[in-house]
Amino acid sequence: MSEKQDKKWENAFELNKQLHDQRMMMVSDFELDHAIRKGLSQGKKTDRDVRKRRSIFVAAAAMMSVFMIFVASIRVSPAFASTVRDMPGLNKFVDLIRYDSLFAKAWEHDFLQEVGISDRSEDTVFTVGSILADEDRILILYSLKGPEVREGKANDYMAFELTNGKGEKISEQRLSVLPKEIEEAVDTYEKLDFRLLDGQTMPERLILKVNMIGHHYEIPFTVDKERFAGMREVIPVDKQMEVDGQKVNIDQVTITPLQAKVHVTADPNNTMQINDLVDLRLNDNTDYKRRMETVQGDLSTGERTYYFESPYFSQTDSLTLEAKGFFLNKRDQVFTFNIETVETIHTPNPHIVLDKVEETGDGIQVSISTEGIYDQTEYPYFNPYVQFFNEDNTFTDAAGKEYPMNDAKLLMWTGPGTESHEMTFSIPKREYKQPLSFKVKEYPGFAKADINIKIK
Repeated sequence: MSEKQDKKWENAFELNKQLHDQRMMMVSDFELDHAIRKGLSQGKKTDRDVRKRRSIFVAAAAMMSVFMIFVASIRVSPAFASTVRDMPGLNKFVDLIRYDSLFAKAWEHDFLQEVGISDRSEDTVFTVGSILADEDRILILYSLKGPEVREGKANDYMAFELTNGKGEKISEQRLSVLPKEIEEAVDTYEKLDFRLLDGQTMPERLILKVNMIGHHYEIPFTVDKERFAGMREVIPVDKQMEVDGQKVNIDQVTITPLQAKVHVTADPNNTMQINDLVDLRLNDNTDYKRRMETVQGDLSTGERTYYFESPYFSQTDSLTLEAKGFFLNKRDQVFTFNIETVETIHTPNPHIVLDKVEETGDGIQVSISTEGIYDQTEYPYFNPYVQFFNEDNTFTDAAGKEYPMNDAKLLMWTGPGTESHEMTFSIPKREYKQPLSFKVKEYPGFAKADINIKIK
């Protein structure tokens, strides 16, 4: 890898590390519960650098929740775990997949495909062991071995990209935090999960590209598409959820062996901005209601796709989409504040206030708090990924001059009775004409309702 490429990945990994460490200090069971449902937010896409940083922030939080997703899944039988342990190439992954019912279903229906292809960088070897695939999703079991790994000297962060045989990207790049086993001087066995971009279908030939600082791997492999040929059910729905006069249309549900996709669009005539659906679940009339795992798209600007664990093999003729309301707020809101007097001039909600203003070197750190906004009577559900700042991350002074925000980010603090957000950003140290203001993308808001939409 070139020195320029190394520097690029080093910067990306360092940012991811800072965000990951920050999240680890604040995590709670309640937050993990919501992280599972919100997933990798690859949902709100833009080409702007600051938005990219925010996407990495969400990805880091989602990576933390992966183990909890395993635990939250239906535990597979000891017989299945024992069988996998005895299978060549899979025995090292047994602790990773033993809590994942998806692998049990895959084993029962002959979906698991052996690969066993490796690439070497110096003394370190990356191997794609097995895959589990359908038309829209692929899970990859991989290992990382070598003296650097066993001596605890391997890099902590890796970046993954999945392309077709022509080198065209078919799934979003993911950053990963290697597990603690690295520090315990053992080889690494982990799982990757890729959902294809909208409009893509699973190609027969794939290339997994892996980047670490100082190491690069490319592993080409083949997908046996015959194993899942024709295993897709598309259900047109065209029904509406409505809360307080605001509407979201359920367009269609697509079910494959590895996932269920629910595509929705916000009614363009809504007077409020709908940011998300609350506690969305897919019920197949069993004792297990499938939680939303991740999303693509931005409902506040029109549409979103929700991804669930697949009910494909549940052998039920009934399917219902359930929700507890909408996360929403007023459109085109502005937050106005005075950093000299540390005063809030105008806010979209009385609980969202200027909290602190601190000088840091050649900059000024500004903190905005939402403490108290999550009164449990009014807001029974906590939305951890509010995108408070506007798309451009800019603010203006009283003279109308525009300036950039630096390091704009969201911190989340959660605990019994203390759920809140803290939004922070820094600005250059200079004389501003007070007050300052910026447009608000979204802020915490909620409309309650028991929603049940019959899918089939």
